[in-house]
Amino acid sequence: MNKKNTRAIGNLFQNWVEKWIIKTYPGAVVHNQKTASTLVKVLDYKTGELKDIWISKRNDILGCIDLLVIMPDKLPLFIQASVHQGVAKRIKELEQVPWNFPHCHVQLWLKRKPGLVQIKEFNMFDSSYGLNDVAKIIRGKLHLLATEE
Repeated sequence: MNKKNTRAIGNLFQNWVEKWIIKTYPGAVVHNQKTASTLVKVLDYKTGELKDIWISKRNDILGCIDLLVIMPDKLPLFIQASVHQGVAKRIKELEQVPWNFPHCHVQLWLKRKPGLVQIKEFNMFDSSYGLNDVAKIIRGKLHLLATEE
């Protein structure tokens, strides 16, 4: 899969997450930060003519967040939505922000295969440091995972 296709698939997944949250949690407000693109003119080296091309770049909130969710009577939720399998890079990006965890939730939503989304919550302040599995969405239905106590 090339970078252009990965970006397009990632944008589709990000849009899916936004729609799923709004459908599942009536009253939720979601800010979906889209990739920023700029139209620029460049010289075509073959023809010598100017042509328009789109240049896109990451435009994440705080350098790592794709969606910000505000729900009545709940803490703000920051989501990084990803179609990539590896999470090490995502953890490094999340570690750069001084999160105020008692006052917000930070999650990584991973599209694993058609019909399966894995939800991990980022935790930086106790023995379970890192990303912990908290839920799965299977064919649109939320399945909370049991937590150890």
